[in-house]
Amino acid sequence: MNFFSNNPFIKLLGFWIIGILIAKYLPILLLAFIVWLIIGSIWFFKLYQTKRYPFDFIGSLLLASILILLSSLNFKLQHPSIPRLPNRTIEFSAIVLENPQEKGNSIQTVLRIEQADVDSLIGFKLLTWVQKDSMMPTISAGSSIFASTQIQSIENSGNPFEFDYKSYMALQGIHYCCYISKKGTTVLESKTRNLRLQAENFRERLLDQLRLALAKQESFEVISALTLGYRKELSPETRESFTDTGAMHVLAVSGLHVGLIFLFLLQLFKFLNRLIGGKWIKLIVISTFLWGYAMITGFSPSVQRATTMFTFLLVAETLNRRSSIYNSIAASAFALLLINPDILFAVGFQLSYAAVLSIVYFFPIMEKLLSSQNPFIKKPWQLLCVSLSAQIGTFPLSLYYFNQFPVYFWLSNFIVIPAAFALLSTTFLFFLTSAIPPLCHFIAFILDNTNSVLLYGLQKISKLPGAVVQQISISGWELTCLFAVIIFFVLFINFKKARYLQFGLLCFLCFLIIGLKTKFDLLDQHQVIVYKTKNQTIHFIDGRENYILSKDTAKLSNYLYGNVLTRLWLAPPIILPISYKTTYISNNFILNDDICQFGDQTFNLDELRSMNK
Repeated sequence: MNFFSNNPFIKLLGFWIIGILIAKYLPILLLAFIVWLIIGSIWFFKLYQTKRYPFDFIGSLLLASILILLSSLNFKLQHPSIPRLPNRTIEFSAIVLENPQEKGNSIQTVLRIEQADVDSLIGFKLLTWVQKDSMMPTISAGSSIFASTQIQSIENSGNPFEFDYKSYMALQGIHYCCYISKKGTTVLESKTRNLRLQAENFRERLLDQLRLALAKQESFEVISALTLGYRKELSPETRESFTDTGAMHVLAVSGLHVGLIFLFLLQLFKFLNRLIGGKWIKLIVISTFLWGYAMITGFSPSVQRATTMFTFLLVAETLNRRSSIYNSIAASAFALLLINPDILFAVGFQLSYAAVLSIVYFFPIMEKLLSSQNPFIKKPWQLLCVSLSAQIGTFPLSLYYFNQFPVYFWLSNFIVIPAAFALLSTTFLFFLTSAIPPLCHFIAFILDNTNSVLLYGLQKISKLPGAVVQQISISGWELTCLFAVIIFFVLFINFKKARYLQFGLLCFLCFLIIGLKTKFDLLDQHQVIVYKTKNQTIHFIDGRENYILSKDTAKLSNYLYGNVLTRLWLAPPIILPISYKTTYISNNFILNDDICQFGDQTFNLDELRSMNK
């Protein structure tokens, strides 16, 4: 109880999260809370009048219920009903929220509808592709567009275990998409005074400077992502190098980057502590720098989280409050969920707070295991402890969402974290010296070569034997068991009571049992999947053995069926072309012309292909 008494925001955050979850998944329970609130209030009033002891307990329950209801109401208010679209062309005017990105014969951007002949669409965001044409005026953040086109709802393809793109876009407040051609479209130059849109255009100017100065495209890809949060031009090869080594977090401007800037600013303005009112000046200056950087990087969710968290820590220090860091972390999470409840379901939000909490708890414990004042031993050891402690809290989520585990994450961090600090500081120096061409070009040369060393090191690590354990699939229940194991392990460390260790081992046993049962059930699976794709594709599954028939095997992408292989624990598939000349015979699968014998069933491929339409 002392822990929660000293960290009130943890209790507040807990009830607030419960309210969000109920509003999203079990809204019917809100009626029960309202009924209880009415009955409980009457009961509490009577107990309070008689000064009977239980009124404190009833009062606590009522307060918790009020928080849950307020959280649910906040969630509902921020989720207006999505209007149905008329089956016709819609005329609208909109403002451009993001600088466009080239996509083949079009450019992609996000619009916010300001006016429309369908009033219910006003205020909603549109994922938009604009026809690329020399006659079309330049589009930038803040530009106004007048267009007439058909708007569609964003939908998933409908294939099993596919990435839920619809929900991903909904978390960003985007539910619709459209294509705009030059016909009937008018673009007006940006005249907005919106600070966020101005920051977007300012970032675009910084990106242009990097494009011109850096000699290598891969350097621009990495440095623009690492320093300015611009990841739209990352090549698949670069992404793979960072993903396979567990270093992808470096490419997302996040707590690492904001933390480095925060520590640098603390040292830079340390002298203000000696002045009268200096702490408040330091608070204002550092907060302004942090939120200014957050704005330049596009206010990505990860930057918002980190900046909010460090701001709360800075406020606590300025007020001379010996506030628990757990309370500050909970306060920052509560502030973000108050503004945007949907952020709770964002993978980045979950990973960020899991990593921070894990580092805060496990790092001091691990660091004490090796006591040395030699900086050549101490600093690498601290870096290793940070990597391991962060991984303890995030690996269950990594397995659940990404189905893989980078074995050498600890080794890659010895390269990427120093390199991130070097690239971040050198890039800021590059911008500061942009008015001095010779010095600016020399710094760009250093950036190019530093990035080359970074990519070379990551590529070597990614090619080490067993660098990535792939095709790991765990269910929601298994994820819950893993977190329960970690929680009981923490309780055992704190209270040294055997029952917590026993509960932790029991949860781990449940994790193993659930996994074994799932695998056992999948050994007996027998199904046929007709994928929804232009390249007609049919998947036959018998236990772990599976066969994929495709109209054009050269165009068949692992992205289409990869999640099916992982989730259903399938062996590498046998891929065959759909052709009247194809013949294939095995124990449980026979293909001859357009007839397929699968187990004890016979299929006509023409009939199966028609299911795809």
